[in-house]
Amino acid sequence: MRCLALAQELDLNQVKVTFLVSESSLAFCRSRHDWVGKVIPVPDCSVDAEIQWMQQLPEFDQADWIVLDGYQFDQAYRFAIKNTGKLFALFDDNNDSGQLYADLLINGSSHAPLLNYDQTAATAQRCIGEPYRVLRHEFRITEPMPFSERSHLVICFGGSDPSGMTLSLLQALESLSASMSVRVITGAAYRDGMALDDFLKRTGLIVQHLPNHQQMADCFSRARLAISAAGGSQFELAACCTPSILAVVAENQRLATAQAEQQGWCEVFDMTQGESVKALAETAVMLWSQSSKLATMHQKAGQFADTMGSSRVFESMSAMLGSDGKRFKGG
Repeated sequence: MRCLALAQELDLNQVKVTFLVSESSLAFCRSRHDWVGKVIPVPDCSVDAEIQWMQQLPEFDQADWIVLDGYQFDQAYRFAIKNTGKLFALFDDNNDSGQLYADLLINGSSHAPLLNYDQTAATAQRCIGEPYRVLRHEFRITEPMPFSERSHLVICFGGSDPSGMTLSLLQALESLSASMSVRVITGAAYRDGMALDDFLKRTGLIVQHLPNHQQMADCFSRARLAISAAGGSQFELAACCTPSILAVVAENQRLATAQAEQQGWCEVFDMTQGESVKALAETAVMLWSQSSKLATMHQKAGQFADTMGSSRVFESMSAMLGSDGKRFKGG
């Protein structure tokens, strides 16, 4: 989603965008109402063959920048991209995958300046830290609601929820006789839809299910409290000034989430360390009853609500095209 956010900024500035994606990602791309840019499927082949195929594309020849985002792009792949001679931008999270070889490094996490990028990206221009949080355009144009007008709990564990947190959390809330209104968001890759539907038919909870929901800024901005996986959604929640409980479900989420917790707008449960869904549900019910604490969390989130990161990255990319004043090729 970070690449889509950056692509939206480029598109707003009349820059042509082309995505090269795996066949398995095509359906997702086509399902997005806010998608921008042409989409080309990448053939299933070796790294060398993929780079060679890429270089033969007319879009590659015309490109000013190549942007990578994904854990699958290892050190060897990045080195191959660097050797194409194109300017190369890379989204990174934890600086834990060897030499980066990027001309421009993007990491909007609070902890990014502490990651010793001098060792892996010594010559790269660095768009790192909170000012470079790249968010989709909807978060820039949506005004967060005042806390007093917010009325529901939002639950969102990403596009696929591989740990099955959504249903487990609803069951835990039901066992606690939770009475708040709940909005549950699941993504296109969510696989427990039938089990969730069966639960919703018989539960006493007040639940609205929003499958493959795409108006996330509007939904987060209306939430009195959110429970979310601690991935990129945490930056979206902060931008919406939404008090949150963040569940760490992967090792690479821990550093950024620890920084968010210190900012005071969220509480954190580290599910990788054995914390229970029941305890998470109990905390949600307790927080829901503490209006003054939630209002304070809302105010603290507002102190870190910055939605201009995409613009700052675009400015850096544009400036790096040449000291002679050259800018992106127009659309």
